[in-house]
Amino acid sequence: MATTTNPGTEAKTEGFAGFKIPKFDVNAVFDSYKKNLEILGLINKMSAEVCSGIAKLQTAFFKQFISDMSSVAEKSGKPADAIAKFSQVTRDATVKAIENSKQISDLITANNNELTAAFTKRLRDSVEEAKNIVNRK
Repeated sequence: MATTTNPGTEAKTEGFAGFKIPKFDVNAVFDSYKKNLEILGLINKMSAEVCSGIAKLQTAFFKQFISDMSSVAEKSGKPADAIAKFSQVTRDATVKAIENSKQISDLITANNNELTAAFTKRLRDSVEEAKNIVNRK
């Protein structure tokens, strides 16, 4: 038994005599953490780009709709003709809106697939790095 200045500590430390703390590479831990932060940064960047792209698409769609409606208002003569033309522009705009929704949905789906693939790869790499960090001697 070891001699200590605190009575009773011998009993507390005897149980840990055979316990060994595994060696690990602190730099590898920080490197892995850095890679995790990089993937989070990539996810944030890509998400912001998709949101920006969606806003631009919606703005372009809305501007086109307003332009089409203004054109009808300028060219229509009789009220009955104007109503018929407005109805046609509205129908066309509805069809375009459905097409545009599909385009936006495809953009979001592609982005989600790319982000999921990047995140999954990083997760796998992270698990392997953790195994290697603990197993290093």
